[in-house]
Amino acid sequence: MSEPEEELELQALQRQLDDAFETTRPRTGFEDELWLRMQSSRPARIRLRDAFAGFVQVIREVPAVPAGAVAVLLVVVIGVGTVALSGLGRHGGGANSSTAGGANLSAPDAGQLYAGNFGRVPTPMFNNGAKSSTSAQPTAVQGASGYSGPVQLTWTGKFDLTISTAPVFRYREPSTNESDQFASALGAVLRTRPAGFLGSYQASDYTLKVRGTVQSPPSSPAYFIFSSLSMPPVEAAGATPQDLADIFLAQHSLQPQWSYTVAVDSSSDPVKVRYQRQFQAPGYGAAYLVDVNGERYGLEVDLSANRPVLASGLLPVSIDGADYKIVSSDDAIQAALAFSSPAQPAAATPIPSVQLNQAELVYVLVPAGNHSFYEPAFMFSGKLQVNGQTYVKRILVPAIDPSQRTP
Repeated sequence: MSEPEEELELQALQRQLDDAFETTRPRTGFEDELWLRMQSSRPARIRLRDAFAGFVQVIREVPAVPAGAVAVLLVVVIGVGTVALSGLGRHGGGANSSTAGGANLSAPDAGQLYAGNFGRVPTPMFNNGAKSSTSAQPTAVQGASGYSGPVQLTWTGKFDLTISTAPVFRYREPSTNESDQFASALGAVLRTRPAGFLGSYQASDYTLKVRGTVQSPPSSPAYFIFSSLSMPPVEAAGATPQDLADIFLAQHSLQPQWSYTVAVDSSSDPVKVRYQRQFQAPGYGAAYLVDVNGERYGLEVDLSANRPVLASGLLPVSIDGADYKIVSSDDAIQAALAFSSPAQPAAATPIPSVQLNQAELVYVLVPAGNHSFYEPAFMFSGKLQVNGQTYVKRILVPAIDPSQRTP
């Protein structure tokens, strides 16, 4: 076969192949759809990088674009990139929930429309582990001059709660390494790790002990400084006990890093200077941290003749927060009144009556293993007299809606 004939035959075969591929070409729009699928499967940061690079290349190729138009296009590109990174438009919803610190957390259970990022939180336990609930009888707590006997309760105060949610705070249980770092920052050296403590440390004029969370009764991670006889007094002419405590804490870099109020008890020796911790609840304000007895706490410095003899306080821990739905003030009042003791026979000693007239939002510790919580609660209180002695009756009820708590 001559060369021209071979050329003609090859051209005929090429036309047949073209015709065959033409009949098997994908449907209209398939290539565009395939391209979009390929792009959407790529990581968001890479898509954003390529989009921005393409935009810059266009600007380079068209130098006549006005500066104002460039600024507008930059805003559009950044906005599109933000949407791509957040996940909106890709699956019709937002990205996974996370804490304030950025840790990924499980989403709320189905139907928990108001559940915070921590999912269901544990129910607080008041007074030696007795769980209280807004649908069951709460537990009274006894503090200084408190009354623990049976009472008949009535509500005579005013409690108009204007918030429907409050933050829950969560922290991770401190480790021995974190305890060692805390002690090292104070200039103390590890000596032993006694039972119940993360570590016992020694400094030149005091002994330091660090403890994790105590399950029952609930107690926050804390440190304790026991001064030795070589601990010098705080010298400050005309200083008040609070001034002396402030100076001591500043000398040891132990000033509270949270909001607080100060209460001084000078009725005995040593004088006690207490820094009462507060949590901020948006729409409500400051809410005190209280123990199972309803007593405020945070940090305490005991002074004897201007000399610090003991300092104890909350161990610094990293805290995340999430908002949770809380019960209404009416529901909280009814839960508190449910504590009224049953009627006694006529011959029995009359049960004293207490008019609850004070109510406030407080925070309580709820231990939960590796992570523990500071949860909002309502504390009701009122005074009564028994045999000429004045007492205070306090009742704590959980503030978190029961649907957001574990049974």
